[in-house]
Amino acid sequence: MNREAVRRLIGIGDIHGCYELLLDLVERNIVFDPEEDRLVFLGDYLDRGANSKEVVEYVSGLKKHYPGQIILLKGNHEDLALKALQCTGDKDCKNAKLHWFLNGGQATVKSFRGLDKASQTLIPFICSLELYHETEEYIFVHAGIPYGKGPDTSSSDEILWDRSNSYNGRKTLIVGHSPKSEIERLRNIICVDTGAFMTGKLSAYDVLNEKAYQTTAP
Repeated sequence: MNREAVRRLIGIGDIHGCYELLLDLVERNIVFDPEEDRLVFLGDYLDRGANSKEVVEYVSGLKKHYPGQIILLKGNHEDLALKALQCTGDKDCKNAKLHWFLNGGQATVKSFRGLDKASQTLIPFICSLELYHETEEYIFVHAGIPYGKGPDTSSSDEILWDRSNSYNGRKTLIVGHSPKSEIERLRNIICVDTGAFMTGKLSAYDVLNEKAYQTTAP
């Protein structure tokens, strides 16, 4: 994709079950136009907030209707959920589910009204997510890319969990994962996550026009 392919290329930070913030951001702040925009969701749709089910249904609906204009990336919380939902063996399952629940997974299961219903929706949803989105000038990932690596040479764990901010590639890297008080630029890294669940502030950034979008809970 070149710069002229879309008018706005917008990375959206971690949502964590905050459905009302997501709706307000996309429909009233960004005012998404599928004819001219591309939205790249940076992952962590799930956990902590009360409405993970609604968030997953909403972004899945956007992807279904506008497959070329909606990019859904995988976050570390989706990775935790998938491991918990697909685990085998009593000990492994207990550890995987405990790890997920300690990181907000119980709120997700509650929003789906049970583990079985959560599994039915979340396993195919998470398996459909991408690890990264790359254009001629930008790379979008959930967490980061380590020093000396690119998206194709980093492990999935690095892409989903890295907090080093050591990326030194030529292209600008857009990440979520590590909450900041505001959208922050570190050399050639743009950090978009503003901790929606903790702060009530969900943010997005249009890399082509260097414009921030933000909504806050009332």
